[in-house]
Amino acid sequence: MEDLLKTILGSSIVTTILTSAIVYYFHKKTERSNAVIKHEFDRISQIHNTDFEWRKKTTELLGQVYTHLNRTRLAFENTYSRLEKYDAKFEDEIMYNSNKKIRDILLENGHHLPPELLGEASKLIEHYDAWLVKYHHLRKMNEDKNTIHIYVGTDRFPFPKKAEGMFKEKYEEMFQKIRQL
Repeated sequence: MEDLLKTILGSSIVTTILTSAIVYYFHKKTERSNAVIKHEFDRISQIHNTDFEWRKKTTELLGQVYTHLNRTRLAFENTYSRLEKYDAKFEDEIMYNSNKKIRDILLENGHHLPPELLGEASKLIEHYDAWLVKYHHLRKMNEDKNTIHIYVGTDRFPFPKKAEGMFKEKYEEMFQKIRQL
């Protein structure tokens, strides 16, 4: 009986040690697997968050440009191009402010633009630079009140309509995508 008890006790101890070793091994393996999965999840999550933040900032930027492009286009079509005499308030409040704002937004935030818009942004900046220089020369330096409109298309800087269209299309596309997330 005593031998049987020793055998049972010895087997129990060996079984306990082996079971503990196996449990410890699988526990450590599970911890390592969980750490790898967590690291990969964090990496993917960070990439997604970075991409989402870029999309958000880009959509905000394009939205501002979109609004000012619409503002100046409507102002030009409905009022500015139809003026029969110089209107300083209209030109300063609408045309100057929005033209300068678009140019400044693009210059300060160009790093948020999608690559396919960079060339078009340069064309818009070039046009607005020319318009602002001419505005400053005519209105501020020469105090010209006789020139009704400031146009730079005749000075080799026509308004880049393709750029306007591309900016508007990209804004609408990105706005829809960000709304779906």
